[in-house]
Amino acid sequence: MLNGWITNVAKTKNLRMMNKIIFGVEKIDKCSGTAYALGYGGAVPFVVFVAMQWHGYQLIQGGVSLIYFYGSIILSFLGAPHWGYILAIADKAEIKNLAGRLVIGVIPSLIAFFSILFDELDRLLIIGSSFIFMYVIDSILFRQENIPNWFLPLRFRLTVIVASCFFCSILLLIVR
Repeated sequence: MLNGWITNVAKTKNLRMMNKIIFGVEKIDKCSGTAYALGYGGAVPFVVFVAMQWHGYQLIQGGVSLIYFYGSIILSFLGAPHWGYILAIADKAEIKNLAGRLVIGVIPSLIAFFSILFDELDRLLIIGSSFIFMYVIDSILFRQENIPNWFLPLRFRLTVIVASCFFCSILLLIVR
């Protein structure tokens, strides 16, 4: 009986440690689990596009790489948490002090839109570095706010994956 209990405790500790390493939190609930599944699922195309580029496939549509198209779309999503935060605040006086967050919320979309004016290498650099820029902004602005504890660790991990994919794509573009 005691042996089974010790085994269960060890499994629970191992699970918590794995969750902490992979997800940045010890306990995953339905909401955070869904967020992680959607987030990592959304990162899969970046990895696939780079792997295909590595193997010599030309992933270009209309002269523009698919990783750029997909990255521009995903980058546009990154302003949404700032708008959602403002919409969730009930105190109207506090909203007036946070109006700049609405501006921050549209910056990723504007960067994605205007990046089309540059050549392919610069576009990839602009979009890839914008993911890092938005993570820095999010980590500064949301660190002091009452948000779920899984949000910033998830944003960090996804930013590392996406920025790494853009970096690899840029290197492959330069080398080939």
